[in-house]
Formats: sequence, structure tokens, C-alpha cells
Amino acid sequence: MNYNSYYDRLVSLYDEYGEFDRSKIPLCAAENYVSPFVKQGLISKYEGKYISGYINRDREKDFIGSDYLEKILLLANDMAADLFGAKYNDFRSLTGMNTVALILMTLIDKETKILITDPQSGGHGSLPKLCTNLGVRYESIPYNYSLMQIDYDKLNYILAHDDTISFLFFCQSDVIQPPELKLIKLPPHVGIIYDATQTLGLIAGKVLPNPLSVYDNTIIIGGTHKTFPSVTCGYVATNNDGYIQKVNQNISPNFLRNVQINNITSVCLTMLEMLKFGNDYASKTVCIANALGAALNEYDIPVKHTTDSSFSHTHQLFIEHPLDKVDFTYAQFRNYGITLNKRKTNYLTGFRVGVQEIARYGFDKHIPELARLLYLILRSPAKKSEIMSIKAQLAQLKTDQYVIDTLFMELE
Repeated sequence: MNYNSYYDRLVSLYDEYGEFDRSKIPLCAAENYVSPFVKQGLISKYEGKYISGYINRDREKDFIGSDYLEKILLLANDMAADLFGAKYNDFRSLTGMNTVALILMTLIDKETKILITDPQSGGHGSLPKLCTNLGVRYESIPYNYSLMQIDYDKLNYILAHDDTISFLFFCQSDVIQPPELKLIKLPPHVGIIYDATQTLGLIAGKVLPNPLSVYDNTIIIGGTHKTFPSVTCGYVATNNDGYIQKVNQNISPNFLRNVQINNITSVCLTMLEMLKFGNDYASKTVCIANALGAALNEYDIPVKHTTDSSFSHTHQLFIEHPLDKVDFTYAQFRNYGITLNKRKTNYLTGFRVGVQEIARYGFDKHIPELARLLYLILRSPAKKSEIMSIKAQLAQLKTDQYVIDTLFMELE
């Protein structure tokens, strides 16, 4: 194959995906819309430029021109301090899971053990694998499946009787009810690593409690591309001086060298969006999740509840479905271009729905139609004509409702 053939192939692949993206109904809890305002950073002059270190970096050993990049890191710190209340904010890690690995390598003493949220209670599937590969000993945080929440009585008992535990690591991919840290009786020698990848935008928007406000020995980590509607980047935030000292040097230059300043610039642009209308966006996200749960219940579609009888405190909904029908129904969702996730775990047999992307659009006025669409695919997938009609109507709504129009970074 020659240049023209590969070029045509790439154009065709992009066109094919573009058609799928235009027509899909985006209900994947792990993805979000990124605005043109935010995408500016990716094509900025910062792309591919190097800086080593962050706080107290050695300028004499750093790249010429890195002083200009440092200003972006410091700007990101100031903006994140306003949003998250942390004095140390670090976006140099590359993704959420990259951040998990870096924090495990940086903070965990291998002579101790940690307690983690395991996959059977909604924890990220990669965390146990990373712990094993890095030689970190771990056990599961107790979970109450009927309440869809941490079993705080059992957890507090373990903490009171096992002095080998150094950290609690909350890393939940599936969460309708975030951990209530104030219910944990945390010994002074135990820290909390709180992966807020799924809920970072809801914390920034002040609709969920800030984990940093409960215990000083807490560190927030996460990715910036779910409820926080930005490009992919990792995030670390803490007010603990001991953690700051360890993390600052290890992330870069010890473990990473080419941190993506262009991505961090895009994160700064997202923080401008969140400072301007983050509370409204976050509030609408949780409101839509609960409105959709109620609308599905009217069709007798079972949806999991939280302990206060809400459908969700986050952007996610858990739809229950018979185990023997999950795979068939998931294939129908795939065929019709409805992006959600199937689950077969102790806490959910069925589907995980995320509404953070449709909250950027005008879907809040069309919840009955969306519920009807999901109902038809769950119960009557053969009604293709009605399904495609509703889907086409909803797909037309994908227009960003939270817009900053100023574009000042251009590709040259």
C-alpha cells in the first residue's frame, strides 16, 4: 500500500466514526463531550515541550524555555485550588490509571498493606492487578451490597484491630453513592487515597462533599475526562505536606519526563468552564440521573437506589436486568448505538448508565423520550421503527449548553 491508500483509509475511518458519534446516544459513564474551547490546548504551541520537575525544580538542569511552561503548571495549581480547596494540585501524570500506579509506587510502604475497593463492589478492575504487579499487599474494604455502600462498622473494626494498614484506597468505577469519609474512624497512621475520577466534576461543582475536608492525611487522585469534561490528564491534590514532598519529585522527573503541557493547558481551559458554570452543570447532571431513574421506574424497569431512596448521588444509574438476558440486551444496545456498560457483579447484574454527557446538552427536557427508548430496547428491541425514530430525535439535541466562545489558540 502507498501513501494515498493509507491516507484514504484514515479518512474513511474518521468519517465512519464521525457518523457513529453524531448518531449515538451517549450514556457511557466514562466519557464526556469536550468543547472546542477546551480542545484549543491540544493544538497550542505547548505541545511536545519539556519541563522537569514542578515545585522547587532545578532550573539550571531544566530545558531552556521550561520557565514558560512552569507558569502553566502554577496557573493550573491556582485554579484547582479554587475548585478543590487543595494547596498542592498536580496535573503532570498522564491518565487516571497512570496516576494510580504513580501513587502506589510513591506512597505505599511494602511492609504494610492497604485496603481497597475491589471490583465486586464497583472498584476499578486494574487496581488489584497493579497492587499485585508492584508487590503491594492488599485486602478488600468491606461492602454492604444491599445498601450499595461501604460497610462502615466492619471497616472501623478492622482499622481498630489491624495496625499493619497504611492506607485506604477508594477507587470506584461504579458509584451511585460515594464513600462517606466522616463515618470512618481513621487511626492517625492511616491515610486515604481517594480516586475521584468518576466524580471529579461533581466535587468541583460543589454537589458532592470534598474528600479533602474530612481528614488532613487524604490525597485525591483522578482522571479529568468523565464528569470533569476535559481531555485526558491525571490529577493529584492534597493539603498534606508529607504527601506533597513525596509526590512532587517522584511524578517528574523520577517516573515521568515528557509531561503533556498541552493537555494541562486544556485542563486549565476546562477549569475556566467549571468556574463559570460548574455548579449548574454538576447539579443538572445529578438531577437528570434521578429524573431518568424515576422515569424508568414508571415503566417497571428496576433501578438501584441509594440509602436515602434516591436513584443516584452521582452521574450514574444502575439498571437491573436478568442475568440470562444481559448479553442479548447489551448486543441490542450496541446495535442501536446506545453507549452504556453491562455489569455482572455482586452489586449489579444489568447496566451502568452515565448522564454526564447528555447533561451538557438539552436532554433534561426530554427525559420521557429517553426513558421510552431505553425501555423499548430492554423489553421490546424488535420495535425498530419506533426505536430509531426516538433515537434520531434525541441525537439532534447534542448541542453544548455550556459554551465559552473565545478561541485564542490557533493551529499554525
